[in-house]
Amino acid sequence: MINATNVTKKFGGFTALDSVNISVETGSIFGLVGSNGAGKSTFMRIMSGVYRLDGGSIAIDGRDISESPDVRKNLIYVPDDLYFIPNSHMDGMARLCKNCRVGFDEKLYAELAGQFGAERKKQIHSMSKGMKRQAALILAIASRPDILLIDETFDGLDVIKRHAMKEILCQAVADRGLTVILATHSMREVDDMCDSIAMLHKGRITLQSELDEAKTALCKVQIAFGEDFDKGAVEWDGANIVDFSKDGTVATVIYENDREQVERQLREKNPLLINVLPLSLEEVFIYKNR
Repeated sequence: MINATNVTKKFGGFTALDSVNISVETGSIFGLVGSNGAGKSTFMRIMSGVYRLDGGSIAIDGRDISESPDVRKNLIYVPDDLYFIPNSHMDGMARLCKNCRVGFDEKLYAELAGQFGAERKKQIHSMSKGMKRQAALILAIASRPDILLIDETFDGLDVIKRHAMKEILCQAVADRGLTVILATHSMREVDDMCDSIAMLHKGRITLQSELDEAKTALCKVQIAFGEDFDKGAVEWDGANIVDFSKDGTVATVIYENDREQVERQLREKNPLLINVLPLSLEEVFIYKNR
């Protein structure tokens, strides 16, 4: 279990993370989603020890990472801006991993490299962006970490390799309880893989929930009445309207209220038309972070 409590990080006068609270269950895939500059990478770098906290704490299985640095020994961070030893190839990096990481599995490394057709003797600096990302993920997974942090998860991978890598990560979660945190701005990746998510915007958490619950955090309604109407016609005491727009005689309203409550309140107003529509995860993110 990972618990981040009131995590704060500042760079001069800029607050990158502002009292962030996150909980991640062991053996799950957690999506940390947000736009560029939201603070996702900063959180990952604090988790991995690249940055120090300015406030708050992060605990892994009850042990504070600042007080017990060894708690990170089975944590691996795959950053967005990858770094490899100059002029190295994958086999050379694998030897380094074997010496530095107690769980490195040579057999698994060879299997993954073969599965993805990796050029193990090719200098990594001459590889494409996608091939570098693939190499980093193979080395990370072969190290058999307990916690794997991945920033911009599959950036550069083609569709087939992206799908294969997703299956490998999900299998590791199922087989040995790997905990994965994905930092991404891709809602599709989150929707495909994650058990739960947190939405990060301008250094603050705007939503954290199970994936299915996140999609119902807001309620979208199309409504029409027998005469012209404005926003006041769809309000009631306790209504939290996030967005109201009208096209001709039909309005689209986004509520941050329970769906059953919304339907009950609106039907009491005797509308000519009422449709409750599902929201995509992308729509939820847009409306929650305006």
